[in-house]
Order: sequence, then C-alpha cells, then structure tokens
Amino acid sequence: MMVDKIIEDDSLRAQGTGFTLGIRLPWYRALPLSTVEVVSVAVDRQPIAPEKIQFALNGQQWRLPELKRLTHEFWFITDTGELRIDDARLERGSEHDVELVLAVYPPYIKGLQRLLRWTKRLAVH
Repeated sequence: MMVDKIIEDDSLRAQGTGFTLGIRLPWYRALPLSTVEVVSVAVDRQPIAPEKIQFALNGQQWRLPELKRLTHEFWFITDTGELRIDDARLERGSEHDVELVLAVYPPYIKGLQRLLRWTKRLAVH
C-alpha cells in the first residue's frame, strides 16, 4: 500500500496550543473509522500521549478511543484526515521528524491487520 503517502507533505501546522498533521488512508478503498486505529504519533522520537490527540474528518472530530464505535463514518481514500495535537512544542519554521503508526482492519478480510509505520521530516507552517 501507499505507506509513503500516510503523512501528507507540507501538512504540519502550528495552531493554537498545539499543531495539526494531515494524514491519508493507506488503503485502496474507503473504510469505516471503526476499522482504523491511530496506534502512535511521535515527533523527533518523542511519543505524543494519546489523550492529547484528536482525529478530524468530514467536519467532525473525535478522541482516538471514540473511533472504534464509528461504524457508519467512512474515511474515503481521497480525503485527508487531520490529527489535532494539543502540544505546544513546535515553532513555525522549525523542522521535525514525524512518525505515525496506523493500523487498518478491513471488515471484509477476516483477521487481517495492516500495521503501517512511516516517518517524514516536515517543516512547521
């Protein structure tokens, strides 16, 4: 799958008390959010606590544990999801290594779990 496209280029943005990161679904068709898990996010090898992360898509946002119940909310392959992270460490103009680990559990392939990890160096906008 398109692992190198999981983290969108030029999508790291300082915002309010934290930052946002654009991410893409690394699968060949839409999936319900209940089958997608943001396993971890790290910046410069420092893990971000899951309770500081929210996932935004389709004009809504949720805490990571809430994704499991969203069986009728779909992430389409052409849509960018956004991780909203309440962490003020990043300054505009600085560069950072961002790592994302994402798991997908397609409902139509029993027992399959794709665990995808990608790191990308991004400048903060």
